[in-house]
Amino acid sequence: MHNNLQTKTLKKSVIFSLLLITSILLASCKNNVEPTTTSGFKFNTYISITAYNKVDSVVLDKCLELCDTYENLYSRTIQTSTLSKVNNHEITEIPGELATLIQYGIQYGDLSNGAFDITIGSVSSLWDFTSDKPQVPNSSDINSALSYVNYKNISLQKKPGSDDTYLISIPNGTIIDLGAVAKGYIADKLKEYLLDNGVTSAIINLGGNILCIGNKPNDTAFNIGVKKPFSESGESLATLKISNKSVVSSGTYERYFTKDGQLYHHILDPKTGYPYNNQLTSVTIISDSSVQGDCLSTTCFTLGLDEGLKLIESLDGIEAIFVTSDDQIHYSSGASKYIVTN
Repeated sequence: MHNNLQTKTLKKSVIFSLLLITSILLASCKNNVEPTTTSGFKFNTYISITAYNKVDSVVLDKCLELCDTYENLYSRTIQTSTLSKVNNHEITEIPGELATLIQYGIQYGDLSNGAFDITIGSVSSLWDFTSDKPQVPNSSDINSALSYVNYKNISLQKKPGSDDTYLISIPNGTIIDLGAVAKGYIADKLKEYLLDNGVTSAIINLGGNILCIGNKPNDTAFNIGVKKPFSESGESLATLKISNKSVVSSGTYERYFTKDGQLYHHILDPKTGYPYNNQLTSVTIISDSSVQGDCLSTTCFTLGLDEGLKLIESLDGIEAIFVTSDDQIHYSSGASKYIVTN
C-alpha cells in the first residue's frame, strides 16, 4: 500500500514536469524554434533543462554532470559526499561552495528564529519517505535526536591564509542536512554555466525548483504552472508569467506517506521532530535567485501563513503564493502581476 502511494506521488511529479515541458515546447514550436532538452533523474526527482536558442546538446548534457558533482558535495545520504564527511567528522576543511550553502542555512535559521534549521539531519535521518514500507520513528529516538538539533552549534570560519577554504566544526551527533537549500543553489549555478555558454533562453526544472533564463523565443514571458497540491492529474492551481526569475515550491505533497489515517510529510519541525502541522499544504516563492526561493519556500512553510506572509512583505523583490489545507490560495501583495488571467 505504501509502495503504491510513493509510486503514485513520484508519477504525479513526473507527469506534472512533462506537462510543463510539453506546454513550453508547443509554445516554442509556434515560433519555429527547435528547443534542445536534456533530462534525467537526480536528487531523487525528475529534472530537465531546455534551451530555446541554438546550443550544442553537449552543453546541456554537461548540466547533468554538474548535478552529479554538486550532489557529491552537498548530499547527506551519499556516504562519500563532502557533507557526509563533515557529518562523520572525517574532515574539518571544506571548499567555499559548501561553506556558502551552510552560511545560507545559518542566515535563514536566524531569519526564522530557528524554525528553519539545517541541523535537522539527526531527525530527518530517522524518517524515510522513499521507503517501500515507510514507518513513523519511535518517539524516544526522535526525542534523543532532537538534542543534536541547533544550527547555532555550527562553527564556520575562513581558513587563515586561504581564499576559498573554510574550517568547520560541529558537535558529535549533529548532522547537517542541506536538502532545503541545495537544489536552489545548484539551479543558480546551472544558469551561470548556461549563460557562460551562450544560452539566453531556457528553463531549468529541478523538480519543484524552476529557473527561467530570459524569455521565450518570441520575447514573451514563460508560462509556469504552480502545481495544485495532491492533484491526481498534476493540474495547476495558477499559471505564472515568468521572465528571468525563479519559481520554487515546497509542500506536504512532495514526499509523504500515510499511517493509520495520518499523513506524514518531509518538512520537519526542529522543535518536535515531527512534520509541521500548520494548515499549509504548499508555499511558492517568486524571486531572482533560486537559492533564495528554495530557502524562503521552506522557511515560510515553517513559519505558517501569517508569519510567512509577514516575512515576504518585509523583503524586496520577493513574492509568494500560500495554499492552505482548505484549498484556499493566499497571495503576497505584489504576486498578482505574475498571474496569468483568462
